[in-house]
Amino acid sequence: MPHLRESLSVTVVTAAIVLLAPATAAGAAEPVLVGFDKGVSKQRQGKIVDALGGRIAKRFSAVRGGRLVVVHPRGGLRAKALRKALGRAKGVSYAEPDSTLSTSATRQPDDPDYPFQYALVDSPSGQDIDAPTAWSTRTSCSTVAILDTGIDTDHPDLAPNIYKSSDKPNNGKDDDKNGFVDDTYGLNVIKGKGSGEDDNGHGSHVAGIVGGRGDNALGVSGICWSTKLIAVKFMNSKGKGSTSDAIDGIQYAAKKGAKVINCSFGSSSKSSSLHDAVDYAQSKGSLLVVAAGNDGDNIDKKPEYPAAYTDSNILTVAATTSTDTLASFSNYGATAVDVGAPGNQILSTYKGGGYKLLSGTSMASPYAAGVAAMLRKQESEATYSDLRYAIRHKVDLPIALNGKVAYNGRLNARKALAAIPSLVD
Repeated sequence: MPHLRESLSVTVVTAAIVLLAPATAAGAAEPVLVGFDKGVSKQRQGKIVDALGGRIAKRFSAVRGGRLVVVHPRGGLRAKALRKALGRAKGVSYAEPDSTLSTSATRQPDDPDYPFQYALVDSPSGQDIDAPTAWSTRTSCSTVAILDTGIDTDHPDLAPNIYKSSDKPNNGKDDDKNGFVDDTYGLNVIKGKGSGEDDNGHGSHVAGIVGGRGDNALGVSGICWSTKLIAVKFMNSKGKGSTSDAIDGIQYAAKKGAKVINCSFGSSSKSSSLHDAVDYAQSKGSLLVVAAGNDGDNIDKKPEYPAAYTDSNILTVAATTSTDTLASFSNYGATAVDVGAPGNQILSTYKGGGYKLLSGTSMASPYAAGVAAMLRKQESEATYSDLRYAIRHKVDLPIALNGKVAYNGRLNARKALAAIPSLVD
């Protein structure tokens, strides 16, 4: 039977510090930088660019022998489409975005408890995931399904980011004709109807890590300031749920079109049927971000599921601490575990409109899920393989993770976000 991946809750935090208002976010779409092959004349360069809907706005006379130019799109053509067309053109060596560079540009939310979120606050000691730098580029994310104990859909720090269907609440009808009655705010899989309201607290905490509304002068910030969180409740008030309900939840989330599904639960029992559900999610293009588990075990040798499944749409996450070490409770595995992320003493939203500090790989997984959703919003054509590659490879390398996770890395939002455009192109 799957159960949630949470260790002991610690305390409710009520202290608040007000921060300065954030800087203005980066804005306009970038032009395209195009490098032509040797031997392609200026005249030929102009014809290639013109034929594909662009115009040469600037030429670098010395770099690449004068064959490097800045190209702007014409006639409403999107820069991304132009970049792809140029990248495929004969005589073009490369075409890439004219990305914004910065040495220290950051953006911080004004949420009063943000200073207590060590995973997100930029720190010289480097145990954070470089969220402020990532936020200077993007604060919005694609939809994330939270497969858990539900979400407190009335929580003031979550409500603006809760997914709402066209199903009218509590009228006993399947208004949106999706096979479920009254699934207005996600689904209560246990009952087979109704919204995914949280009666445990775990799911609400996970949801806040992904998508606590950022920069709203209230409580905490998620990695995603704005997103859509689909509440998929398959575990009860005690944090327990059946394999069949987990399968139903994965099916529901994937059918809803969620390309990122957070799974902060697990079991030592290997299940072929749950594996089939993972395969179904893969067929729908969904990445499952999974908690590694809290037994302190090497799951390469002592597997937990779904964490230890080897499917390419599984991203398994271990928990790290505020000192960038592997949390003592966290499972690990150089093959089965993909990446580490902060998961010890994490402040987030809780049921009843509150906030709590919790520890567990359940708290690490949603940081990676939030980053995956950020990348997916940046590049809507990114596949689960693209997201997984960026998150696994574009990491920080704390010594404590050597040999404990694949590529020895801890999550870094800035690095992954910077890498995703080139992976998709």
